[in-house]
Amino acid sequence: MPATSEFKRKIFDHFGAPEVFRWEPCVIRGLRPDEMLIRVKFIGVNYADIIARRGYYKWAETPPICPGFEVSGEIIARGDAVTLPIGTKVLAVTRFGGYAEAVIAEQSRVWEIPENRSLEIAAAIPAVYLTAYHSLMEVMRIRRGDDILIQAVAGGVGTAALQIAKHFGLTVYGTASTDEKLQYARTFGLDYGINYTREDFEIAVRRLTQNRGVKFLLDSLGGHALRKGIRCLKPMGHAVTIGAAGIIPPQGLSWQSAKEWKRIAGDFIRGGVYHPFYLIEHNISISGVQVLLLWNELAYFQRMMRELLDLYQAGVIKPHIDAVFPLEQVAAAHRFVEQRQSKGKVLLSTGQKG
Repeated sequence: MPATSEFKRKIFDHFGAPEVFRWEPCVIRGLRPDEMLIRVKFIGVNYADIIARRGYYKWAETPPICPGFEVSGEIIARGDAVTLPIGTKVLAVTRFGGYAEAVIAEQSRVWEIPENRSLEIAAAIPAVYLTAYHSLMEVMRIRRGDDILIQAVAGGVGTAALQIAKHFGLTVYGTASTDEKLQYARTFGLDYGINYTREDFEIAVRRLTQNRGVKFLLDSLGGHALRKGIRCLKPMGHAVTIGAAGIIPPQGLSWQSAKEWKRIAGDFIRGGVYHPFYLIEHNISISGVQVLLLWNELAYFQRMMRELLDLYQAGVIKPHIDAVFPLEQVAAAHRFVEQRQSKGKVLLSTGQKG
């Protein structure tokens, strides 16, 4: 087995700006029979990594923390019960620990990458596509002919949800902050794009649907945007909320910034608390999704991944890589995502040769 000193990882010892990351050696312990050691090539960057670094991710452990939920690479050591040979290209999901040059993973959370598929693209699949697929297929239970409003349609989960929705025959309304992002989403089949910096998306959805509203809402913004999105639902509509990116305090906001904190608090409050009577009166439902909490639902987790990889092989889902940063530039990658510059997925690369 390779020596511990051969590999490094990025961690942070305290919450804060992107510059809190530092290198430390990977500690490679002995492998259990069902585990393998993967030399990492690519790592997915997710918004959850950013809010964990900033101290808002309640499921993160106490620092020091190494973020990262998905990696691709090749097997360089394996336990006795592992059936995949050394040198196999694989995709693995992790519960933190992915920002590293090497990771240990159980075979039950590892999938072989076909020879005709790239390690780079594979690393862009798990987090965003699992979130989108679970939300649309299992929670909403979408059907051909339905319609859906996807907030931040050009983001990682937004792009994934758009591709899945169009494959299964839905009409898709999507919001984004720029015309460029909406044009990008149209290349994946977006039917109606709304630039929310120029137009009230609630009014736009009502206009575009002749005041009928939409069957489904996929919301990642929270706050007032979530409330407005819920008002876009038609009777028997279903909203799924997957985050609150719209009300996370900006990086560097001090407690002295009273005006900004007042705005954030106001937006949070305007998001509303929904009494059962409200749902009854409007004949709608609301669900929350945090795909990391499905980690221990292993059979379900594996089934979803198999179905997603089948869709990937069939060319139905097409991850879009907007940017790849060297792992040593993780701070720049976080700033790129945090400032909402990205479309689709952002990756980190270790630069390691096979």
